Amino acid sequence: MRDGDCEPHCAALLLNGRSFNILVSMPRTPEQFEAIRAESRERILEAALRLFAHHGYAATSVRRIAEEAGVSQGLLYNYFDGKEGLLRAMFERSTEDVERSLADAEAGETPQARIERLVRSAFAIVREHLPFWRLSYQLRMQPGVLEGLEEATRAWTESTRARLERLLADAGVQDAAIEARVLFAAIDGAAQHFALDPETYPVEEVTRALVRRFAEFAEGRNGRT
Repeated sequence: MRDGDCEPHCAALLLNGRSFNILVSMPRTPEQFEAIRAESRERILEAALRLFAHHGYAATSVRRIAEEAGVSQGLLYNYFDGKEGLLRAMFERSTEDVERSLADAEAGETPQARIERLVRSAFAIVREHLPFWRLSYQLRMQPGVLEGLEEATRAWTESTRARLERLLADAGVQDAAIEARVLFAAIDGAAQHFALDPETYPVEEVTRALVRRFAEFAEGRNGRT
C-alpha cells in the first residue's frame, strides 16, 4: 500500500519520520452482529435437521451436530437448548410456514378465493422450502421424536383446525368442522407426498382437485346446500 492510499479501514502511523498505513479492524455494527448470529443459527439448524433425518434423532449427538455445522458445542448451546431446543426450533419453523399460508388465504376477497389461495399457498411454501420440508417429514416419521412436543403440537393443530373451520364456515360449507379436518389432512398428506417425491408427484393436478372440491362446497354446487 502506498503512502496516502489509506482507506477508511486503515490508519496512518508515523515512524522515524515516515508515514505507514496499517489496517485497523473496525467494530461491527449491531446489524452485522445480528446477521452473523442469524447465519450461525441457521447453519446449526440445517445441520441438525440433516442428521436427525438421515441418522435418527436418538442416534445424533450434539457433538456431531456441531461438527456438521462447523461450530463449537459451546456456540451451539448459545443458540439452542441441546437437541430438544433444536427440535422445538424446527417445529416453530414449520408453524411459521403454515401461518404464512393461512394469512395469505385470509387475505382473499371472496370465500372461494380464500380456499384457492390456501391450497395454492400451502404447496408454494413447501416448494419454496423443499429441503426443509422433505427432511422434516422424514424426521416426523421416526418413533418418539414428537413426544416432547405433544402439548405444543396439539395446541397448534387445534388452532389451525379452528381457523380452517372458520374459513369454510364463512364460505357456507356445511359440516365445516368435519370438512376442516378433511381439508387439513388432505393438504398435509399431499404436501408430504410432494416433499418426499417432488420429481414425479402431480402437484398441479392435486392442487386443482383440492381447489375444485372445496370451492364447489363454497359455491353450493355439491348438492348439500
